[in-house]
Amino acid sequence: MTKVGIIGNGVAATSAIRELKILDSEVEIDVFSDERHAFYPKPSLMEYVGGLRTEEEVIRYHRDWYENQGVNLYLATPVTHIDAGIRSLTTPSKMFTDYDSLLLAVGSYPFVPPFDGLDKKNVHVLRTFDDAIDIKNAVQGAGREIIVGGGILGIELAAGIKRIGGDPIVVTNVDKLLPIQLDGGASEILRMHLDKMGVTTLLGFTCQGVIGDDTAAGVVSSSGDSIDGDLVVIATGVRSNVELARKSNLSIRRGIEVDRYMQTSAPRIYAAGDCAECDGEWYGIIPWALETSRIAARNMIEHGSARFESFTSANTLKVAGIDLTSVGKAHVETPEYEQTISVDREKGTYYKVVTRDHKIVGGISLGNRKVAMRIRQLVAQNADITEIRGSVFEPE
Repeated sequence: MTKVGIIGNGVAATSAIRELKILDSEVEIDVFSDERHAFYPKPSLMEYVGGLRTEEEVIRYHRDWYENQGVNLYLATPVTHIDAGIRSLTTPSKMFTDYDSLLLAVGSYPFVPPFDGLDKKNVHVLRTFDDAIDIKNAVQGAGREIIVGGGILGIELAAGIKRIGGDPIVVTNVDKLLPIQLDGGASEILRMHLDKMGVTTLLGFTCQGVIGDDTAAGVVSSSGDSIDGDLVVIATGVRSNVELARKSNLSIRRGIEVDRYMQTSAPRIYAAGDCAECDGEWYGIIPWALETSRIAARNMIEHGSARFESFTSANTLKVAGIDLTSVGKAHVETPEYEQTISVDREKGTYYKVVTRDHKIVGGISLGNRKVAMRIRQLVAQNADITEIRGSVFEPE
């Protein structure tokens, strides 16, 4: 019987479990998580903070899901070391041995810049369900909530806080929101939508630290400007969890290095999801976790049976009626790329496709889900825009 150990319990881990059981219903699987909760999708945390889900509704797979599949689940059990030579792993209380293969699906952690005052009360990050519970409780007694970071997490969190009666402000050190996904035009339309919702955004504010005595009372910028607030959430991006791999002498760069079979530098040890980097590619999004975990699971059962070929990044944001999709090369500006853009400020829509040699390689849709679906389809097809340029933003 094949025996597999999985470290982590997020999207990549649970996706791998499903794939492994399809391929071999008899495979023995041990899953180790440093959290006390079973599996929940990370987007559900923002819905919980925003009052759209109860604590019970956040958890997607309870213990019985694992038991029904014959999976041994070890919660609140961090793995502290891997012996790559014999494929064993060590927890604080026990060593687990005799694995045919291991999967590192340890995800990412919040990147927190070296701000002053991070040790004050009411300064938070959002990574786990327990973090979300703490933030939601803190909002109840706060006058203003400051979210440092204008990425997807920061914006969705601000919208959730507003929904439960908070007064959030999003501050970012760059000149636009979602700088990885959007160009300046789309960012400005997004700011219009957020302003109508009552979510304030402040661009070009380089946070230097949290002010206050023992408890957060606001933030201060590098130029000395300050914003008052009773709750500060740092949402300045994520980094791959590579520490376990580092301690176990696996090759790492930005993430845990894997080949196109999702195998690390050690035979029969694989990585998938936010922690995995393949040929320089790394994404902290759910589609990446699903694709890499599927490939890893197949190769854990039969190495060489699945291979990573290519991946097109796509981000979707849905808050308070805002439909926003950014796919592929959405805001490159070098001469070999051309842009086709349609903006309607009254309707609050922004559409864009990016082409190279007349082929669509990326795009943005803000304000219409059907247009977003069309753009995603055209990017996936690498479609030629020549015959459809005049109707490219018309939903089918």
